[in-house]
Amino acid sequence: MLERTEIRRATVTLLKGATAAGDRVYATRLMPQVGETYPTILVYTHDEDMTRHGGTPPQFAHDLTMVIDVRMKASEDGDAEDALDALCEAILDQLLTNAAWVGQFEEISSVKTRIIPNDEGRTPLVFALIGITGKFHTIWQPIIPDAFEATRVGVDCIDPADPNLAAAGPDGRFEAEGAFFTPT
Repeated sequence: MLERTEIRRATVTLLKGATAAGDRVYATRLMPQVGETYPTILVYTHDEDMTRHGGTPPQFAHDLTMVIDVRMKASEDGDAEDALDALCEAILDQLLTNAAWVGQFEEISSVKTRIIPNDEGRTPLVFALIGITGKFHTIWQPIIPDAFEATRVGVDCIDPADPNLAAAGPDGRFEAEGAFFTPT
């Protein structure tokens, strides 16, 4: 499984039930058809750059930008912006204070938030796009087929009880031997 898939899943798991969005946290960039229940959080990968970082096997340095797309109904009293900011703060607190989540990266290099109003539908919305960029490395190990088919074992015993030997020790003759095949 790609690292970005694991990071995205971990992000959704960590945010589900931990903010005002409740369980309305999804690993998709498209709004699910579950009715218009807001606030809703969508988590997706925006960009991933892989730069060669080593020789053989292939090694890469990754710059991954994860987007947390927060969608909330705009209110007529103007409090939507404050509610959106509070939800964004809860998201960042949940993610950036969690050692396991932060530990998926070697470093988190930036966090960028963009606020976007959208009054084109029957329900005016406000969006916050939180882009978190992190760095990590991967090594792509080659897959080597297992070609082990059989082994042969020979045992040259030491016989210290034989008085005809000048020195007790192996005499170069195999007293026991066998071949062992791997079942296929």
